[in-house]
Amino acid sequence: MKKVSLLLLTILLTIGCNQKPKEQVVSQESNPQLTAAEIRNQEIQDSLKKVRNDSLALIAWGDVKFGMSMREALATEIFKGGNKYDDSISMEFERERNFKRAFGLNNLAAFWGEFKENELYRIYIDSYNPTANSINDLVSDCDIFIKKFTEKYGEPSYKKSKVKISEFNSGEEFEYAKFQIGDKTITIVLGELSSEVKFYYHVYIDNSKFPQKQHVMTDKEKREEQKQKEETEKIRNNSF
Repeated sequence: MKKVSLLLLTILLTIGCNQKPKEQVVSQESNPQLTAAEIRNQEIQDSLKKVRNDSLALIAWGDVKFGMSMREALATEIFKGGNKYDDSISMEFERERNFKRAFGLNNLAAFWGEFKENELYRIYIDSYNPTANSINDLVSDCDIFIKKFTEKYGEPSYKKSKVKISEFNSGEEFEYAKFQIGDKTITIVLGELSSEVKFYYHVYIDNSKFPQKQHVMTDKEKREEQKQKEETEKIRNNSF
């Protein structure tokens, strides 16, 4: 009986010894707690970061801001003297050439501002379409953009580590890098044309809050929509 009691005592002591470190770890994990002053300071820092991100998110490029009308955008340094189209404007040729030289870009073909409801909602940068032996040059241009964006906004939320020729498919594109700054998204993609074995990169800079105006259909759009409905109904009726 004494032996049994002694054995039970030994087991209890062993269990007790094994449990103490566990209780100590839990205690360490719950401490130290943030003071009210530290919590308040963190709230202020988060608020300042949001204000900064919101401010940066409104900048499309340089002195061009999202939500600008086409007329306002054409008065900026970036698009001054640019060509005007129905829903887009392009950078003036000499400015575009200086832009390429300043950044050290070899394949940039066009720099566009795109509009909906006469509000700038996207900056779109397009490359030339070289053959497969120049894919490294395309990637080099993309890396220059990534470097510039990283200097201004910090590290990208996504960056592909390496590009292989086998990843390209006719008529498709894939994401090479992405930055998220508040409501602004910068996306860099690589792709292959569907019509021929040529390649490209695109840079999209969008702000999800624009356009802010609600679209009002024109009479032409209403007629086209009605025509499409009638054609769809005709096809459906002739299918049975």
